[in-house]
Amino acid sequence: MTETFAEYSARLMSYAADTEPRDVLATTAARIGTLIAGRSADDLRWSPSPGRWSIAQIVTHLSDAEIVAAYRFRMILAHPGTPIQAFDQNDWAREMHYESRDAHASLALFTAVRRSLLSLVRSLADDQLDRYGMHAERGRESVRALISLYAGHDLNHLGQIERLLAERGAAAAFTPAPVKAEIDAGQLEALDVRVGTIRAAVPVAGADRLACLSVSFADRVRTIVAGIRTERPSLDALIGAQALFVVNLPKKTIRGQLSEGMLFDIGFADHLRPAFAQPEWPVPDGVRAG
Repeated sequence: MTETFAEYSARLMSYAADTEPRDVLATTAARIGTLIAGRSADDLRWSPSPGRWSIAQIVTHLSDAEIVAAYRFRMILAHPGTPIQAFDQNDWAREMHYESRDAHASLALFTAVRRSLLSLVRSLADDQLDRYGMHAERGRESVRALISLYAGHDLNHLGQIERLLAERGAAAAFTPAPVKAEIDAGQLEALDVRVGTIRAAVPVAGADRLACLSVSFADRVRTIVAGIRTERPSLDALIGAQALFVVNLPKKTIRGQLSEGMLFDIGFADHLRPAFAQPEWPVPDGVRAG
C-alpha cells in the first residue's frame, strides 16, 4: 500500500524521535563513509531486485535531497510562509542517471552541503526555528520540523544501506591497522609535502592504472604519475582539484613518462579506494603541509 504524505512524514519523524536530530545530521556522512569503505563498485551498484535502489543510487539521492534542503531552509528563513515545491525522487533518479553515478563522489557532495546546512541550523534562534514554509504536498513545515524530518530521512536510508550490504554479503567494514613504530620528528620534517592543483590528467599509454597529472605548484608545473585510473570513473573530473603531493622525491621515469613527485593520498595502504588528501578550503598552490 502506498503511503500518504502524512504517513510518510510521520514514519520519518518516528525514526528520529529518540535522538537529537542535529547529532544525526552531523554524523550521517561519516557513517556512510564507514559503510561503503572498501566496497567494490559492483557492490555499490548492486540491487537485489528491479526497482530497488542500489547503495550508489541511495547516496546520490541523499546528495540531491541535501541540495534541495539547503534551498528550502534558506527560503523559509528569508521568506516565512514561502511555498515549498515538491519533487519526485524517482524522476530525479531517472533523469540524473543515478544508476551510473559514483557513490563516493555523491558522498563528497552530500558531505560539503550538509556541513554548510549544519552551520546554518546551529546558528538559528528559537523564533527562526519556528519559521515555516508551505509544502505543496505535506502542508505547513517549520524549520524545526524539517530538521527532524531530514534526520529521520538520513536514518531511513542508512538502514537501507545496511540491509543492502547484508544481503550482498559484502566484505567486513574497515578496521584500522596497528600504529607504526615511533620515528624521529626530523624524519617527517624531511618530507616536502605541498598543495598542488591538477591542471590536466591523461592516461599513460600501455598502463591500465596509471595517469599522468600536470600539477601546478605556483612557481612551476610538475608532471606526476599516479596509479589512480581504476578507481576514478573520469580523469576529467579531477581537473581543478587540489591535493597533497610529495615534491622532494627523486625524479623517475614510469612507462616512459617522467614523474616529478608523488600523490599523497589516503586509503591505498589499507586496500580502500584511495581518496585525495585535500585542504579544507582552497589555498595557494605550493603551500606546504606540516
